Amino acid sequence: MLDEQEDILCCRDMFWENSTHGINPHNIGMYDRCFTDIDDMLDYIEITSIYCVERDGRYINFAPVPISEYLNKSSVQGEYYENGEYKSIDIIPSIEDLAYLRTFKFEDLTFRGTVEFRSVCCQPVKDSMTVAAFHIGLMENLNKLTELLDKDRTIYHHGYSASELRKMFVKNRLPDFVDAEKLYLLARQILDIAYEGLSSRMLNEEKLLLPLYKRIELRTNPARDMLDLRNEGMDLEDIIKKYGTI
Repeated sequence: MLDEQEDILCCRDMFWENSTHGINPHNIGMYDRCFTDIDDMLDYIEITSIYCVERDGRYINFAPVPISEYLNKSSVQGEYYENGEYKSIDIIPSIEDLAYLRTFKFEDLTFRGTVEFRSVCCQPVKDSMTVAAFHIGLMENLNKLTELLDKDRTIYHHGYSASELRKMFVKNRLPDFVDAEKLYLLARQILDIAYEGLSSRMLNEEKLLLPLYKRIELRTNPARDMLDLRNEGMDLEDIIKKYGTI
């Protein structure tokens, strides 16, 4: 895969887009609009697809179907795995099945009541806590982040949607309209906002951001480092071990 997709730094998107989850584009990727209230969010949820529920302790899978359609069906045919074989079963949709709605958006509110940031969760094991620290810091300092991005002209306000920008920035080469110097300055400003937010909590969490400062300083990231090692001839198994070093 690395050889065939050498222009891609983050292949996670490609997996979701080309999987069963990607049949409904509303289940994956970025949110291209902001929700104004709860009703607006519920309208969006109605067009996302459900593909599994639980009955009598069994997980039952079926072809993805938008929630609005699912709840209007008298029954849905699914299947479950038991004793080495798949078995068919008809289920009656219920509003309680919303508990089993699983989207794969980059940011998602989970059934556990947590916010999951899937867009950046694949990190080297030793840097895994940078994700939580970064986002908590930004949420603590959200007004300052919003003010910065509202004025930004390095990435935003060039006529591209969030989804279009995402597709550009998972590649090995920056888009032509992006100035690398300004990009790394923006990245440093955003990281400083997260650092400031964590510092205000007085829990010494800001130290978890140090690997991110190092990446900005070196102008690299784990994916690019792995590809560089691959191009230098390092065996893939050794690259994986390096990625998993604590």
